[in-house]
Amino acid sequence: MLRLAALLFCGLISVAQAQLPDRPVRIVLPSPPGGTADIVARLLAETAAPHLAKGVVVDNKPGANGNIALAEAARGAPDGSTLFLCAFGPCGANPSLYPQQGFDLKKDFAGLILVGSVQNVMTVRPGLPAATLQDVLALVKARPGAISFASSGVGASNHLGPEMLRSRFGLDWVHVPYRGSGPATTDLIAGNVDVFFDNVPSILPHLRSGAVRPIAVLSAQRAPELPEVPTFAEAGVPGVVIESWFGLIAPAQVPSGTLADLNAAFGKALADPALRRRFTELGVAPLGGSAQQATDHMHAEIARWAEVIRQNGIRAE
Repeated sequence: MLRLAALLFCGLISVAQAQLPDRPVRIVLPSPPGGTADIVARLLAETAAPHLAKGVVVDNKPGANGNIALAEAARGAPDGSTLFLCAFGPCGANPSLYPQQGFDLKKDFAGLILVGSVQNVMTVRPGLPAATLQDVLALVKARPGAISFASSGVGASNHLGPEMLRSRFGLDWVHVPYRGSGPATTDLIAGNVDVFFDNVPSILPHLRSGAVRPIAVLSAQRAPELPEVPTFAEAGVPGVVIESWFGLIAPAQVPSGTLADLNAAFGKALADPALRRRFTELGVAPLGGSAQQATDHMHAEIARWAEVIRQNGIRAE
């Protein structure tokens, strides 16, 4: 009887494991090694590996604002072995900026799980004569075409945030795109650009040193790392909430059972206390939830930023 029970138990385990890929799961990244997305992906892969049959590997495919990596993931086998780490640009802005990508993000991919979010903060160069958000808005209105804002590229959160303000307040300020937040920060410190919306973890050392000044946080709550900095709503501009986010998606043909088991495996990783502690140290709020929640979030982001891109006539460069 015990032997029969053991065989039945082993059979149940085999059935459960059959829903997972029988080869390593590959997370395709749209960014080079070393950035926040890369660190997040590698921490997640390391923690999730024991919960997957063959482990997890991270594959960096930077270039073309994330479209190279997305195309690579779209070609992946529909067995759950190829995933894509979504970020704000590739899974929010790109469908409107690049309508001829060769794939449809909403039709060709399914959400798997939300991984984490990162708060953004509006910062200014040290010499800019503005101490508050209202000061900045007044300055831009008083000096049309003279105040500049940096971004890490067309369609990034630090580009579309200022564009939201442009359409909402009729601002005439100049967009200066850079190839990444590092060069943008360098020019902000040097005084070559006036304003930069950046991820809190990236800009935090320069805020603490006084090299740049914080104005307001673009989230519903203040950033734990910047408790003295108000939110946009507290500064008198409600409705401007922009957070960078990460999430895993899979090719739409992956069976629902496989998606469910992958969601459970990565969900266990995201619940791991050590992973949550490391995420928090990086300024990343760990998330999680169902595959449907991940899908709904991605679709909502696509719709939200399509309107901003349309209103401001933004085009890929």
